Amino acid sequence: MRATLHQLKVFRQVALTMNYTKASVLLGLTQPAVSIQLKQLESNLDLPLFEKIGKKLFLTPAGQELKCFCDELFARFDSIDMTLSALKGDLEGGFHLAAVSSAKYFTPHLLGAFHKRYPNVNLDLDIVNREQMIQRLQDNKDDLVIMGLVPESMALTYHPFVDNPIVIVASPDHPLAGKRNIKLSELSHYAFIFREKGSGTRKALEDFLQQHKLALQPNMVLGSSETIKQAVMAGLGISALSRHSVTLELATTSLVELDIEGFPLIKSWYLVHHESKHLSPITQAFINFVLSPEENVAGLCNRFLESHFVKKNIKPINKI
Repeated sequence: MRATLHQLKVFRQVALTMNYTKASVLLGLTQPAVSIQLKQLESNLDLPLFEKIGKKLFLTPAGQELKCFCDELFARFDSIDMTLSALKGDLEGGFHLAAVSSAKYFTPHLLGAFHKRYPNVNLDLDIVNREQMIQRLQDNKDDLVIMGLVPESMALTYHPFVDNPIVIVASPDHPLAGKRNIKLSELSHYAFIFREKGSGTRKALEDFLQQHKLALQPNMVLGSSETIKQAVMAGLGISALSRHSVTLELATTSLVELDIEGFPLIKSWYLVHHESKHLSPITQAFINFVLSPEENVAGLCNRFLESHFVKKNIKPINKI
């Protein structure tokens, strides 16, 4: 392929923004200079890379293939400093992690422990819902992601690293609060609050209910664990949530965990990346850190929760 590195850099920025003007600003070039570089590249390749339909710019099939190549090429360039620093016995550079919202209660503490080990690593964390996470995986936006339900439609590598118990919670004055060995069918007699469609917690619950041939109609659908917790405390219904997200509320008895047959549903949290993704030395180091038996990540999560409760003079009644 006859192309200069500069031409590929210009092409990739236009392919990312799909706008010549925005790309020229980000590159520090004039718009005519960007256009000239792209015309030279298309001439060298003897293939069109973009097509304009109306006022919108689109990649041609050749452009899509070249963008994939450039994404991998420049990712390798970005990681070369990390590789060289790793060879010198240190890790330096950036690490971008994304986690689904239910994992936000422990993910920062994993990063904190990792940062103590590798203080020269610059950390970036995004918290998103599962639907946004799937889009981020499709766009290859992150070095690594943490999620509880891995999509089967993509070629992904995933590593389970800690349990994710899903429990049924209610307000302390709910009719089922304090009862033991509650039949699963009892749930159909009470208002139930669901997470939004696409939520990993909702999908796990629906799969379990379908397996047991129980249909639950949501009385309310809410888009976050925090909102659901407030709705349950207000007596608007019961719900299924990750125990990680309600540990404090259970400890303070703002919420109670119902003793429903089949619960908790023991799922896992996973570290996830594309099968074909080139892992930077920092990404591989983070995976090794989390999966290392010596690090005891589950114990790390428990120690954080216990120290949090001690500070507040609260006795934890549920552990991860």
